[in-house]
Amino acid sequence: MKTNDLIAMLAAEAPPVNQRAHFAKVALALAAAVVVSFVLMVAWMSLNPRLGSLLTNAWFWVRFAFIASLAALTWIALSRLGKPGVARGVALWPLLIPVLLLAVIGGWLLMDAPAERRMQMVLGVSWQVCSKNIALISIPIFLASVWIARQFAPTRLRITGAVLGFFSGALGAMIYSLHCPEIAPSFLMIWYTLGMLIPGVVGALLGRRLLGW
Repeated sequence: MKTNDLIAMLAAEAPPVNQRAHFAKVALALAAAVVVSFVLMVAWMSLNPRLGSLLTNAWFWVRFAFIASLAALTWIALSRLGKPGVARGVALWPLLIPVLLLAVIGGWLLMDAPAERRMQMVLGVSWQVCSKNIALISIPIFLASVWIARQFAPTRLRITGAVLGFFSGALGAMIYSLHCPEIAPSFLMIWYTLGMLIPGVVGALLGRRLLGW
């Protein structure tokens, strides 16, 4: 029997996949991980007591849009990387768009600010812990994302690991932002991006081991 005939026969005998049940299982795993990360953040750091007043600040929503856009873009890339037929065509350059836009805004504000305020705009009050906290908060989401990726059939394992790590970091950053007082674009572009990149690098390094099938 030819290989193609064998594949066709096996595919014909395979039971149909319940897409709705599969999606529900993935959504439940991700939601549970987000809840665990949120509880971890609240127990460890607590919510920002000024969160209510920050909601009226436009830069708060710039921060939200920055993180949410990266979370959405990485999720789209991750969902396509799980499909062998389209994984090769997945482009990662769109992930640079939110970062570059924020870099332009942050750079313009830095040039417009008095010289004595520029370092404060870059470092804020939490630059020493921000990236580390984002990476730590994202650990439950990272583990759930690995499980989700393994439910599909990724072939570009290192790239998939990097993207799922970046996705985990983005959701971790979203949760951390409920505690963090920093809203300066220059701070966000450097330290938030670094916090999202840390699990991305871990995912790239461990992708072959975690996602091999």
